[in-house]
Amino acid sequence: MVKRMLFTLAILAVVIGVPGTTRASDTCATDLANCYVAAAKIDSFWYRWAAGLDCELQFTNCARIMILGT
Repeated sequence: MVKRMLFTLAILAVVIGVPGTTRASDTCATDLANCYVAAAKIDSFWYRWAAGLDCELQFTNCARIMILGT
């Protein structure tokens, strides 16, 4: 879990640090936060956990698109 959190923070730092992508990185971070809020509302532990993992995968995809442009 710590590795996953550090990886997410590293990706976020890279996305925010890349010039010209501030608005796009804000979108990725905002989407991640909104996704976490939605996942937190799920009652079942395993479904909530899976939804949180899905949020991280969506964020990683968004960051990849912002960094690589594809």
